[in-house]
Amino acid sequence: MENLEQKICLDTDIVISILNKEERAGKLIEKIINLDVFITIITLFELLLRETNLEQIEIFRNNVNLLYFDETSSRKASEVFKELKKKGKLIEFRDIFIAAICIVNNCELMTFNNKHFENIKELKLIKTENE
Repeated sequence: MENLEQKICLDTDIVISILNKEERAGKLIEKIINLDVFITIITLFELLLRETNLEQIEIFRNNVNLLYFDETSSRKASEVFKELKKKGKLIEFRDIFIAAICIVNNCELMTFNNKHFENIKELKLIKTENE
């Protein structure tokens, strides 16, 4: 994984890995502990759909910054959708929303699901090893 100096947005899979105290998440925490760490409102939504660990989710949420889905993000998401559709590489709307939010906020996205996001040209993606 490259040297990280930017704003970092954690994808839902990373947050779940952290909440579950997985070994692979521990390695990432060491890299991001002193950085500006964000999650999107979409990730918060996905986390709150869970039936367990709700208290842990709230504690985690209070220790990261939140990025919102606004008009600018909406317009960017529509561009991303059209681009992916043209390539035949569509992904879930929630992932498109997360990517768009990261793009408009100049945040690098950290995810274990690199393949989902690698076709979005403007997205700064932090490559992680999915162990």
